[in-house]
Amino acid sequence: MSSFSKWNPLIGGFFLGLFAILLQFYGIPLNISEGFKNLGDLNFYNVYIFIILGILSGAFISSCFYQDFGIKIPPKFEIIKAILAGILMGIGSSLALGDNIGGFYTATANLSASGISMFAGLILGTLIGLKYLLWEAEKFPSKGGINIYIKKLSPIVGIIVFVIIFGKIITLFLSGKGENLILGKVFLFSAITGFILQRNKLCMAKAFREPFISGETLMTKSFILSLFITMTGIFFLKFLKIQNPFFYILPTFMLGSFIGGILFGLGMTLADSCALSTLWKLGEGQIKFFVVIIFWGLSNSISRYYLDKVYKVWEKGYLGKAIFIPDYLTYPGSFILIIGILLLCFLFVEWNKRTKKLIIKI
Repeated sequence: MSSFSKWNPLIGGFFLGLFAILLQFYGIPLNISEGFKNLGDLNFYNVYIFIILGILSGAFISSCFYQDFGIKIPPKFEIIKAILAGILMGIGSSLALGDNIGGFYTATANLSASGISMFAGLILGTLIGLKYLLWEAEKFPSKGGINIYIKKLSPIVGIIVFVIIFGKIITLFLSGKGENLILGKVFLFSAITGFILQRNKLCMAKAFREPFISGETLMTKSFILSLFITMTGIFFLKFLKIQNPFFYILPTFMLGSFIGGILFGLGMTLADSCALSTLWKLGEGQIKFFVVIIFWGLSNSISRYYLDKVYKVWEKGYLGKAIFIPDYLTYPGSFILIIGILLLCFLFVEWNKRTKKLIIKI
């Protein structure tokens, strides 16, 4: 097996949508930054930690089986960028109460207006980041780095880790306790998702960036498809009153989500990764993303402490309020609004791919 056998990103988008719906069914909104916050708090027995560990494990097993794994040490300048990117992503996700997945993808799928305002912020932050990368490419072209591969041993290592992870999942299932049973299911779902994401190389940073650099649209389309699937599933959970309609309506519309989106969009452009791709890239052995995660977790944990407990911004409404779109547009109107936004995104990237009117050459 070899690294050329990459899967179509549309498959990754489809499975990500199913993963988000499955988690939501158990009352767990997909939000990677919540897990990073708990890493900063040193709270490791948490459902979000199991999501992170599951995705990491699945990605590691996949990269070993397909001989993609290797210790990849970036040049010093990339380490500095990783530190800055992690801090920006940590602060941005604390202001928006979620990263590009939790604050935008999952919030939008839950019909929270904060998801739409974070989407606008992510676009602006990405464009700022692209302008910086254009300047950096001219002034500080990146060179160096060390790659250490163990292609002959990696399938064996992958099998060993697979057995360990599978054993842990079986142990959680056999415990019979409600909490452990849910953790076992979450760990299993997450590991499968991590395996698939690594094979698809799914990355929202690329989905936001590539239409403005190369005009490539496949990654963008995969997230459009994914968000459509997730929103449709969650729409029926809420519309049919299977789940509380006000579940995961974030109190960040629109200041917190918009500013948070700008900071996070800039950070993920500098890091060249989003919340999910940070995990699967680390699973491939890319040390840069270990640095991103450490500084993301610390900055998110510290800023959330001050926002939540010291200044109590959510209680006082400093950064916005919770807006459930169906309260203003009804359920069908809300569904049509978001479908309309997704359709506009699709039409825009297709138009830009053909005309190349808004391509930034780096």
